[in-house]
Amino acid sequence: MVIGSDLEAFYKTAKYPLVNECDMLPEMREEAVDICVTAIEKHQADLEKATQVIKEALDKKFGGPWNCVAGNYFSFEVTHECKTFLHVYIGGRIGVLTWKL
Repeated sequence: MVIGSDLEAFYKTAKYPLVNECDMLPEMREEAVDICVTAIEKHQADLEKATQVIKEALDKKFGGPWNCVAGNYFSFEVTHECKTFLHVYIGGRIGVLTWKL
């Protein structure tokens, strides 16, 4: 059983965002996921810049203050305002966490 190659095959085929957890309304979730995907695709080599773009876009679209974390292999526990939490995987590897306090 070769798990590593199976995982690499999954990453290559993961062309859509995978929402892990979310308490947003469907319309807000779709817009937030689109913002996250666009930022990660544009700034994949610089995740710090991607999180800045995501935060600013969410602040502008839904009012601030939003928080954003992106990366590989992180865990979290956050307190958030109801209906403002999203954890999504983009490209199978990069996790993006957004929430509003």
